[in-house]
Amino acid sequence: MVSNDIHAMLYSVGVSQCYRGYDYFITAISMIMEDSRKLHNIQREVYRPIAQQNNTSVQNVEKDIRTIRNVIMRNGGADMLEEMTGCRFRHENMPYPKEIIEIFAKYCKRISEKP
Repeated sequence: MVSNDIHAMLYSVGVSQCYRGYDYFITAISMIMEDSRKLHNIQREVYRPIAQQNNTSVQNVEKDIRTIRNVIMRNGGADMLEEMTGCRFRHENMPYPKEIIEIFAKYCKRISEKP
C-alpha cells in the first residue's frame, strides 16, 4: 500500500488527483511494491492491467504516467528524487516513467519497513 507520505510528496510538487495519471501512477507503485520483477515488462505486467481496469489503452496509461513525471520534474521534483535516491536528476537526464515508478516503489517499501 502506498503511504500518505507519497501522496503528500506528490502534492508538494504539483501532482494532484486532477491528473488522470495520478491513480495510474499510485496503482503502478503498488504493483511494483508487490513484485519488482514486473518492471522487466512494464507494459504487459503493469500498464495493461491498469488500462483494462480503467477501460483505456496501454498507450494512454503510459502517456498519463509520463505527464505525472513531467509535472514532478517541472515543479522541483528533481531535488526530491535526489533525496530519495542519492542520484542527480535534471531535465537533461529525466528518468523514464518506469524508473520513476521504481524510485517511488522502493522509497515506499523503505519507509513502510521502518519501525
